[in-house]
Amino acid sequence: MIQELAELLEEEKLSCVPVLIFANKQDLLTAAPASEIAEGLNLHTIRDRVWQIQSCSALTGEGVQDGMNWVCKNVNAKKK
Repeated sequence: MIQELAELLEEEKLSCVPVLIFANKQDLLTAAPASEIAEGLNLHTIRDRVWQIQSCSALTGEGVQDGMNWVCKNVNAKKK
């Protein structure tokens, strides 16, 4: 997954595009916390765009709308 993310971040057409990563399955006791996933993906090294890691559960829907709201807010901010 790290390689795929790196390739997307290097894509010229996607430069400065906000990045949202969903940390899914947070309804499970064994789920890795969003902070651990962010560290594993080295998200702190992303400097040319805003990014967010959103805890969520696709099963319950928790956190999904929050992530989508973040995307809408940041895409609209980029247009201004």
